[in-house]
Amino acid sequence: MTPAPPDQQDRASAALLRGALVIVPTETVYGLAANVHHEDALKRLYAVKNRPLNQPISLLVADILMAERYGDFDGRARALAAAFWPGPLTLIVPVKADAPLCSLVLGAGTSIGLRVPDNRITRTLITQVDTALATPSANVAGAPAPTRVEDIASDLLCKAALCLDDGPCQRGKASTLVDASKAQLRILRTGDLSEADIRTAIGKATKP
Repeated sequence: MTPAPPDQQDRASAALLRGALVIVPTETVYGLAANVHHEDALKRLYAVKNRPLNQPISLLVADILMAERYGDFDGRARALAAAFWPGPLTLIVPVKADAPLCSLVLGAGTSIGLRVPDNRITRTLITQVDTALATPSANVAGAPAPTRVEDIASDLLCKAALCLDDGPCQRGKASTLVDASKAQLRILRTGDLSEADIRTAIGKATKP
């Protein structure tokens, strides 16, 4: 994995800060990113994805410290973040009352999905803009999630100000999705991480 050229990284950062959409690489699939502070950008993101406004969008963050700006992490969530971030795990946790974001990304809920991607280009970009990015997969709802830039539909590419191409995604499978927002932990989607991986990480963290 090689860093994006500085000029391209700077252009992507500027685009996100002004409210444009940017296609970004992760180790799982390519994502379509928007600034979580920018309501108009989020509305465009929902429209481009053909996604109902009551469906929440997960956020990409640079690290656990940034994640804690947006969500409340209990011991289980911290253990999972420590074990699998950066990596293909999206954690759903209760949203903080003072989270610095547009509530549009929450859909109709009171929780939020957060992930630290295992991709240096995108983590560097998030650090540069100093805010989480609302980042669903770079496809229209119902279409396959793209693992190469060549797989992204041309009409969607045209809606983005910039596309950061990092070649084929390393894993090529959507992240494992774990709901840690309630007393009962739930695995909503399995990816490269199995239920056994999740249970083992929590078990190790809770051993005396």
